[in-house]
Amino acid sequence: MAKSIQDFLVELDTNSKLMEAYKSAPVATAKKYGLSDNEVKIVEDQNWDELSKRFDDTSKTIRVISY
Repeated sequence: MAKSIQDFLVELDTNSKLMEAYKSAPVATAKKYGLSDNEVKIVEDQNWDELSKRFDDTSKTIRVISY
């Protein structure tokens, strides 16, 4: 099963090694994690508005990480 950008953000929040890799190379880390090209583009463009739209569960708090 392909991993989603939502899974990626949750993993960033709980996996310090992934977070360190993301800080160094966000796009490469997103690609290595297995995100689709469209989702990698969201990370590359830092399109947080589009990212917010992808979270359809309003009971979860959206945490945007930008470094």
